[in-house]
Amino acid sequence: MKFCNIASGSKGNATFVSTNDTLILIDVGISYKALKKQCSEVGIDLSRLDAVLITHEHSDHVKGLKTLSQELDVPIYMNPLSYKEAVKNMGDILHVQEEEFIHPITIKDLQISAFRHTHDAKYTQGFSITDGVKSVVMATDLGKMTDGIYKKMQNADFLYIESNYDFDSLISGPYPQFLKQRVAGPLGHLSNNDSSETIKKLVLEGKERFMLAHLSEVNNTKEMATNTLISKLKEVGASRKDIELFIADQRVPSEVIDI
Repeated sequence: MKFCNIASGSKGNATFVSTNDTLILIDVGISYKALKKQCSEVGIDLSRLDAVLITHEHSDHVKGLKTLSQELDVPIYMNPLSYKEAVKNMGDILHVQEEEFIHPITIKDLQISAFRHTHDAKYTQGFSITDGVKSVVMATDLGKMTDGIYKKMQNADFLYIESNYDFDSLISGPYPQFLKQRVAGPLGHLSNNDSSETIKKLVLEGKERFMLAHLSEVNNTKEMATNTLISKLKEVGASRKDIELFIADQRVPSEVIDI
């Protein structure tokens, strides 16, 4: 199984998970034109795409979805509440399969389960994706960690986890007060501190591979997120050398990672 992040952040999100036989895309928060360009840079063939999964209907996760649905004849899996809200803003989207993920779904040799997040969309979900041997868990746009989400993460061989903001930078930054409260609230985003606390616990359980995602370009930096994580690891006698860490970028695709 392979993993490649195309874009991550408030300006748009898109990520691929694949095997030799299957290619799925999670979110289409950048334009279809930009998606094609980024895919060509990392050698991803969009004509192979088998399905699209949508975490929620906010524009930074569905911006290019309508055009993609017109260009590619592939199923798009969305929660019914997300789909209804997206249609209000975008008009009809082709090939949508309204899916509540009550049970896991199978797309060729990949099995996908969903789990709900606390976030201020109509419905926000993360995904656990497995080929039966390895598993990836994707969890961004969550206002807080819950026991249920953490249990999903415990099963991950590779965790894609939000590390959206540095708290001090958010509080002293340019956002208006209502937006600061929204970001830091229980329906907002996960901070560097909360993300790092989660990873610290997982490292104690033997987990080693992580990608920090959805970093704010206003209230965070890669250095801040990394330094917060290093400080948390030190609390339990671990270090940066004990994990394999990637950081998702807004504009530059990640390498194609073997899981």
